[in-house]
Amino acid sequence: MFTAQATPADLSALVRIDSCVIGNDSRKSQLANYIRNNQCVLGSVHGEPAGFACYDTSFFGCCFIQLVIVSPDFRRQGVARALIQYIIDHCPTGKLFTSTNASNSAMQQVCFSMGFIPSGIIENLDEGDPEWVYFIETSNGAVL
Repeated sequence: MFTAQATPADLSALVRIDSCVIGNDSRKSQLANYIRNNQCVLGSVHGEPAGFACYDTSFFGCCFIQLVIVSPDFRRQGVARALIQYIIDHCPTGKLFTSTNASNSAMQQVCFSMGFIPSGIIENLDEGDPEWVYFIETSNGAVL
């Protein structure tokens, strides 16, 4: 497993993975913005793009992982964990947040296993499936 900042050359691979997971390429420009702002991490397995994570610091001045997307071909192989660990290790703020739907038990398990703690619930984003917010302290001031 190899993780690194995504580059513009990685955009097509990210869009391909994202389209496979969500069924369309509607986030292409958003992914390009994350890459341009150095806020996207790509995970590869044996040189093949396996997943990515995008984050920013717009959540009350704290780092927030907005997306963690893993190709179905590489699930349950530690890709999400490696992507999140990269962000924890290089987090530009002392607090890191992420969230997932109540129905996403796999992501909840990853969060708990990595030391994240529950930080709240947001209702009304997805009908009948509240968003659970998680938090972990990081080493403040690292530069990505």
